[in-house]
Amino acid sequence: MTATLVHPAGVASVPHAPVPEPVSGTTRWRRPALVGVVLALLAVEGWQVGPTLTGAVASLLTAGPGWCVVALLAAAGSMSAFARSRRRLLSAAGVRVPARSAVAAVYVANALHVTLPGGAAFSTAYTYRWLRSRGASAPVATWTLASGGVLASVTLAGLALLGSLLAGSGAGWGSLVAGVVGVVAATLAVRSLQRSPRTVVVIGRWAVQRVNVLRRRPPTAGLDRVDELFTELRAVRPRGRDWVVATAFAAANWAFDAACLAAAAAALGVSGLSLSLLLLAYAAGMAASSLSLLPGGLGVVDAALVLTLVAGGIPAASALPAVLLYRLISLGGVVTVGWMVAAVQGVRGSAPA
Repeated sequence: MTATLVHPAGVASVPHAPVPEPVSGTTRWRRPALVGVVLALLAVEGWQVGPTLTGAVASLLTAGPGWCVVALLAAAGSMSAFARSRRRLLSAAGVRVPARSAVAAVYVANALHVTLPGGAAFSTAYTYRWLRSRGASAPVATWTLASGGVLASVTLAGLALLGSLLAGSGAGWGSLVAGVVGVVAATLAVRSLQRSPRTVVVIGRWAVQRVNVLRRRPPTAGLDRVDELFTELRAVRPRGRDWVVATAFAAANWAFDAACLAAAAAALGVSGLSLSLLLLAYAAGMAASSLSLLPGGLGVVDAALVLTLVAGGIPAASALPAVLLYRLISLGGVVTVGWMVAAVQGVRGSAPA
């Protein structure tokens, strides 16, 4: 579909036909080769784990409906908590967004991230445009995305540390001390920058000038944009309460999702899943998601979850069905809802392009 360009005066014009860029021989075969490798890996994995996977899928029919409902509610609570964390960060920047709109945007962004090739780029672009359409300036939108990512990473690490401490691992105490030191150092650095905000401008100007030298551009190119960004970001002054609430919602996002895994295990009658093992397995699965080239971390996340559960003493014949049920709900169910929300937004014309 070809988009129609509209001038500020409102007169439509036909866009020029794009000039095709030359495609090198390497680019021609790179994508088919990558697809072939992925398909070959999936075929090998399917052949090796096929019998076990068939038995695990069959065992899903025995899942208790009550616990399945609990798992569904936990997955919904996870998405709601993530949306409310972002909403609180926006509120700290002076942008008010209805909770319903924030939750809907999170579902759509998740569906884009999981199902489309290069989904992370589509998801980030959609969220950025959604933030801009709700009144956030470009710096505020960028700050919200960056802050949300930091809170998500920190709270996930916190869950992993908690699981390690509950398991009685001595390494957990060392990691906890290191984490506390890191948080204190980051807090002192933020306070220092708040007391001397011009430091941010000095650093930004220095970085832009270095980039200009490397790109052989005029030394002053882009410096005015640094000043503009600084002026707009000065208005973003989150209070301590804002950080506490946003962090609590970010932690609740992971906690609800881990509860979904626990409910899936309970639905299938899995025994021996302690809180420490649950948190360690969940943290391992979420950390492994960044290593997967497939949508939704298929294969990698599931393997990390199953292997950690098995290492914790749960039989593989019980761990695999539980992980499958959890992924069907937290991945398949949430993605389905996300595309349904996207379809409704498309019909109403309320979604960013």
